Amino acid sequence: MVKSNVISATNANRLFWLGRYEERVHLTLHLLRKCYDAMIDGKPNDYNNFWKKLDIGGNYATNEDFTMGMMYDDKNPSSVLSAQICAQDNAMMLRGYIATETLAYLEMSVALMKRLKERKETNIIALQPVTDWSLAFWGSADERVTHANVMTLMNIGRKVECIDILTRFDYPYERIRHTFDSLKQHLLGMPNVIDANILTQLDEMLKPETFNLGDFEYKSKLIKLTNILVRV
Repeated sequence: MVKSNVISATNANRLFWLGRYEERVHLTLHLLRKCYDAMIDGKPNDYNNFWKKLDIGGNYATNEDFTMGMMYDDKNPSSVLSAQICAQDNAMMLRGYIATETLAYLEMSVALMKRLKERKETNIIALQPVTDWSLAFWGSADERVTHANVMTLMNIGRKVECIDILTRFDYPYERIRHTFDSLKQHLLGMPNVIDANILTQLDEMLKPETFNLGDFEYKSKLIKLTNILVRV
């Protein structure tokens, strides 16, 4: 295990993005399940709405292509497999901080998805173990990581990713504000990693009287500020 309390800038960046990528895995699976249910229930409008927001590049021509692509396309940064590989790659470089046992949950997820990809498995329920292992990853990290700033950096990444996705998918104010307040609690321990001016702007935007995801400019600014808040 790492004995020094100092975290290099490179490892701080890896920890932040490990948190972001693993949260992306978890939330993308949740959104894909909603997409899949809408398709099964014969609600093409609901399905297309999620499709457009998940498949930002518009890379897939059919429902089946979309489902396969968003699950297993490792060239698409929005896919589950792509995000899980990125999380694993960062975690492998951070083994000394997060422990082999914690890393194992990410490795199992990648291995399962590659097997399912070979079988062309399009049933999103087949990826339920990935959701379970994602939660287990965070539980193991909470239990095994002894360096407070390591968990703080991962949780900062986790909350930033969550705010980004919740905003893109028009979640209600209370959900986004709660996540933002949780992010601020983690930031108290590492005020040097943020742009204080941007944090103030986000705080002002995330008030009941100013919150309006129906306003394109407001929504775009909220997403932009969220993604440049942290400087690691």
